[in-house]
Amino acid sequence: MAKSSKPIRPARYRNIEDLRQAGIVSAETALSVRVAGQRTMVITRLVCQRLSAELSQKDVARRMGRTQSWVSKFEDRTDAELTLGDIQAYCQAIAGSLALEFGRTRQVAA
Repeated sequence: MAKSSKPIRPARYRNIEDLRQAGIVSAETALSVRVAGQRTMVITRLVCQRLSAELSQKDVARRMGRTQSWVSKFEDRTDAELTLGDIQAYCQAIAGSLALEFGRTRQVAA
């Protein structure tokens, strides 16, 4: 029997739900990951912006007048632990902007 010369590629998983469906993680673990993701939506977006600007934590720290360790700890927080001042300073350091929107949500009549 001839072996195929095509290498076997490992499966790729896009998200925790793919891993759950493949039986790699339990439903409880998948739920925990989803809940954690909901608690870190702001910080995740900030880190993604930093990475897309090709800035290291050290670069951001230098621009903020902080240490790399402080930036690392900032990026490891949950959204509820962030202060508006720190978010604003981080945004300025990554050459971004900060926009806040306040208001009541509108209810659509059925």
